[in-house]
Amino acid sequence: MTSSTTQNKRLDKTFLQWFIFPIIGALLIVGLWTCLSQIKAIKDSGVILTPLETVEAIKTEAVKPYFYDAVLGTLKRSFFSFLISFAAAAFFAVLSNFQKWIRRVINPFITVFRALPTAAIILILLLCIGGKTLPIAVAFLMVFPLVYQNLYAAIEGVDKNLLQMTRVFGMSKARRLLNIYLPGITPAVFSSLIASFGLNIKVVIAAEVMGLPTVSVGYMILISKQGFEFGTAFAWLVIAVIMSFVCECVLRIISRLAMPYKYPDLRIVKKALKKIAGLFGRAK
Repeated sequence: MTSSTTQNKRLDKTFLQWFIFPIIGALLIVGLWTCLSQIKAIKDSGVILTPLETVEAIKTEAVKPYFYDAVLGTLKRSFFSFLISFAAAAFFAVLSNFQKWIRRVINPFITVFRALPTAAIILILLLCIGGKTLPIAVAFLMVFPLVYQNLYAAIEGVDKNLLQMTRVFGMSKARRLLNIYLPGITPAVFSSLIASFGLNIKVVIAAEVMGLPTVSVGYMILISKQGFEFGTAFAWLVIAVIMSFVCECVLRIISRLAMPYKYPDLRIVKKALKKIAGLFGRAK
């Protein structure tokens, strides 16, 4: 009886954390958004639509032939630029941990990259490399330092006592990598993925707005603004937010599935969903 009561309490707490609190947060955002859109100066300008008007504007854009080309084009550039940034950051983070002089050589570059103003670097690179490769180059300069520092810290933070023990017992480098390094850095890897991918999408869209003369989310925002279709521009801005949110949710789900030991509440959520599915099955 006590065990069942404890399990029910844990289930209620998990339900609150996973479902109720996020819904409350979403409702607060919609409420503040609605209040902001009703301010007279903003309402008269049409710059910010109400939530319902935004839904209608997105529906209008979604049926147009260029909609999916724009969304998929931006996502493709975001994934490609992020893949390059992450691979380069992982490579140099590993090298920096095994060769400290490489860390000292890279540090000034990281400092410069982090200090670069996004708008200024977009304008400079637009003049140097043109518009087609601009989003990828800008995203690399913005994302690489963040991912590199996170991965370097994760590798540096692996338990040195465990590593010493593996050397004493003659564990091979391959087993050391699989059993010590990968479990040790996996949380930091996913944390870095989640934190930097949203930034990556924002930077790619900013670069598209500034200099990509082809169908993309950023380009649609630009031509809507130039045509004084501020409501349409706002709708595309919301689409960009939704894209970033969906990608972040997917990454969070993958991280929880990859690290069930770190998220024990996930098992409770699965049980709750199975119970709900069973109830629906019986009702049918």
